[in-house]
Amino acid sequence: MDSLHVDDFLTISYRADLDVLVARWLRPIDLPEMRRGYDALLVAALQGRHRHWLLDVRRRLNTHLLGAQWMASTFLPQLGPRLGGHTRLAYLLAPEYLRDEAADAAFPPPSYFVGQPFVADRFTEEQAAVAWLLAANLAPGAAA
Repeated sequence: MDSLHVDDFLTISYRADLDVLVARWLRPIDLPEMRRGYDALLVAALQGRHRHWLLDVRRRLNTHLLGAQWMASTFLPQLGPRLGGHTRLAYLLAPEYLRDEAADAAFPPPSYFVGQPFVADRFTEEQAAVAWLLAANLAPGAAA
């Protein structure tokens, strides 16, 4: 897959060497752009049933509460049925965003992901995020 540009706020590419779909948000966005971006990401993922996503949100800034609610209630639940397996989302954040109380309140606790067809975590270093995504392939009995 060639790099896909969603207007001026998002690029989506596929790293075949890692089997990782990479989304890089290029600027702060509003809620309609967030939805449009994630919908484009899902369309790209469906092309190859890509279930490991690196989401670079360092330039996007934090998602507000309405965006987090939309993700939890509408977007994330469709990943398992549409992609045919467990999806992993590694969010790459600027370090100061991990200390932001609003961001912490918007991101679900680990218990939220138990039994879900998706899991997400936050990272400040791309290498650690990619290692977390790839670790799913190495786990015994991994359905990735």
